[in-house]
Amino acid sequence: MIVRGHIDSKKKPVTSPSIESGSLTQPPLLALVDGSLKFSDANGNNRIDADEKCTVKFKVVNNGKGAATNCEARVKLSGATSGITVKTVKLPTIAAGNNYEVSVPVTSSVNTQDGQVSFAIEVYEPQGWGIAPFTMSVATKAYDPPYLQVVDYNIASNSGKIRKMEPFTLSFNLQNTKYGNAENVKVSVKLPANVFVMDGSAELLYPLIKSGEVKSVKVTLAANNNYATTNIPITIDVKEKHGKFAENKQLDIALNQTTSSSINIAAKDEPQQERKEIKLAMMTSEVDRNIPVAKSKNQNTFVLIIANEHYQQVASVPFALNDGNIFREYCIKTLGIGEKHIKYLADATGNQIKAGVNWLNNVVETFDEPQIIVYYAGHGIPDESSKSAYLLPIDGSGTDVTTGYKLDDLYATLGNMPASRIAVFMDACFSGSKREQGMLASARGVALKAKSGVPQGNMVVFSAAQGDETAYPNREQQHGLFTYYLLKKLQDTEGNVTLKDLGDYVTKQVSQQSLLLNDKRQTPSVIPSTSLGSEWQSWKLK
Repeated sequence: MIVRGHIDSKKKPVTSPSIESGSLTQPPLLALVDGSLKFSDANGNNRIDADEKCTVKFKVVNNGKGAATNCEARVKLSGATSGITVKTVKLPTIAAGNNYEVSVPVTSSVNTQDGQVSFAIEVYEPQGWGIAPFTMSVATKAYDPPYLQVVDYNIASNSGKIRKMEPFTLSFNLQNTKYGNAENVKVSVKLPANVFVMDGSAELLYPLIKSGEVKSVKVTLAANNNYATTNIPITIDVKEKHGKFAENKQLDIALNQTTSSSINIAAKDEPQQERKEIKLAMMTSEVDRNIPVAKSKNQNTFVLIIANEHYQQVASVPFALNDGNIFREYCIKTLGIGEKHIKYLADATGNQIKAGVNWLNNVVETFDEPQIIVYYAGHGIPDESSKSAYLLPIDGSGTDVTTGYKLDDLYATLGNMPASRIAVFMDACFSGSKREQGMLASARGVALKAKSGVPQGNMVVFSAAQGDETAYPNREQQHGLFTYYLLKKLQDTEGNVTLKDLGDYVTKQVSQQSLLLNDKRQTPSVIPSTSLGSEWQSWKLK
C-alpha cells in the first residue's frame, strides 16, 4: 500500500472571518490527521482480492473555530479499476476542535483484474474549507473462479434394469474443478411428475466446496405406474454464490436400460489464460440458461414438438431431446404459451406422431384464428425412387419409408387446419445423412437430393438443410446447429423477432458455422406457401 498526500498551505488562517448571509461566521478548517490513513481487507493480506469487501479509513480534524457541516468524502479511482466500486460518504457535523474517523467502503467483483488501483480522496466542504486530494495505491488480485461439475454418475438397481415400481439409485460426484473456492452451493435433483425420492435428499446445501474437493451424492428414486413416457429426464441443478460458475447436468434415463456401467466426464486440464474477463466453457449451452420470460400470455397459439433421439433400428440423433426440451422451455417462457397448449413428444413412435398431429387438429378447431407452431428434431429419410421426404419415428426402419410419416402428408394436414398462421421448424435433413458423419441404411451410402415438401395454407417452413446436405450438431453447445441459432435469436430478441429476420439470422449463422465447425456446407431454407406472398415476413411467434 502506497500513501501520498498534502494539505493546502494556502488556506486562510483560522481567525479569518467568513461572511455568509450578511453576518460574520467562523469557518471550519479541516485537515487529515497524520498517520490515520489505513486500509483493511477481509482476509488481511493488505490487497484488494476479487469478490472481497475492504475499507479505507482516515481521521479528519477540524482545526477551525466553526463547525464543519454537509461535508463528503469523495473518491476517484484510476489504474486497475475493473470490478472496484467505492461510494461517496457523507460526514456528520464536525464541531470545532473535534475529529471524526471516516470509513469508505470498497467492494470488488469477480471482474477485478491483477494490478494496482489508486484512490484520489478528498474531503469536500461547501465553503472551500475541506481537504485537498490525497492518494492511496493498493494492489489488486483477479478472481480465481471455482467451477462445479458433475464429473461422473452411476445408475444402479437390484435387477440391473430401470423399471417402474422398482427403486433405482442415482449416484454422482460433484467436483470443484477449478482453483477458486465455491461458496453457498445448492444442489437440486429435479424430477418429473410420478418419479419420487425413496431415500436420500433431492436438496443439498454446502457452505463451501474447496478447489478440487468432491462431494459424493446418492439418492434412491422410483417411478410409479402413472409414469407415462419411456424416458425419465432428470436435472441436477447446481448453483453457487455468483450463479455463473457451475453447470447443470441433464440426464435422460431410459426405462428398461441396463445399469451395469457408469459414465465418466473428465474435466479438461486447461492452461491459465490472461485474466481480462472470466469466461468459462460451459458444458450446457448458453441458450439453455437465462431464458427470457414474456410479460404477457400467448393465449391463441398451439405447439406440437417432436424430439426423436433414441432410435430402435438406426443410429441415434445426438442432442435431439435437448433440442426439443429447450425449445419447449422457450415456447413457455419466452413466447408466453401455456403448458396445456403444448404437446411434447420425446422419442415418438409412428402412432404417437399421428396422435400428436390429431391432437393439434382437434384443439385448434375450438379456437378462433388459432396459430400453430410445429417443431421436429430427428431423422428424416428420402424415398429413393420418388425422392419424397419422410419423418422417421423411433420405431421406423431406415430401409422402409412406409414406416415413416410423409412430409407432404404432414404439410397437407396442417394446411387444412383452421389456423391463421403456421410456423414449422425442421431440424432434420432428408438426404439419408445422419446428424453425425455417416448415412442411414436407406441412402446406400450416397446422399440423395430429397424433395423438401410443399407448404400448404398459411404455412412457413424453416428447414435445417437443403438437398443432399446434412443437418449437423453443435457439440460444444449440445444442440443441433440449426436449433442452437434458432434459440439464440429468440434469446437475444426475447422472442420479439419477425419470421424474416429470424430466417435471415439462422440461415447466415448456420451456413457460416457449418463450414467452420464441420468443413461441410449446411444451408437452411425458409419456404412459405405460395398463397402467402410476402405477408409472412412480418409475422412473429409471440
